[in-house]
Amino acid sequence: MTEFPSKISFTSGVIGIISIFTPIIFHLSPNSVYNFWSWGFIFFFSLNSNEIGTTYNTEVEFLIPGFLSLILIVISSVLILVITLKRKKSQKVNVKYHLIGGIVMIASPLVLMAAWQIIYIIVRDYPTFWGVNYYWPSVAIFLQLIAGTLALLSNMKMRVK
Repeated sequence: MTEFPSKISFTSGVIGIISIFTPIIFHLSPNSVYNFWSWGFIFFFSLNSNEIGTTYNTEVEFLIPGFLSLILIVISSVLILVITLKRKKSQKVNVKYHLIGGIVMIASPLVLMAAWQIIYIIVRDYPTFWGVNYYWPSVAIFLQLIAGTLALLSNMKMRVK
């Protein structure tokens, strides 16, 4: 029974790390699909031709919240992994770190989505950042939410013991 929370929390940390290397949002235009990463990397491919390419996003309104979110995810993922590995060696571990890591992993993409919405409405005067003809959440946001949920679940399992 002691292995169950450790496997869940380790999985949570690994999913959090994986989410760093996946696109956080995508944009589907009539001719192309664009995938955006938190640190500004953009991968695009054309739907009508064989054009595939990469570029880098230099918009400060995109990059600052993206970098902050990225840093929070890295810190919370590493925290969960270190505490999980430490727990493997000794049974005395403060479970509040899993709680903190899980809450940060869930809150970070939600705050990022809200920040981009507010920034693009105020700074760019767009009607919205999300939705039809705009941007959609991609793999990283969902992975971060799953990782945070697993971290909270492992925290609850550790407290039940």
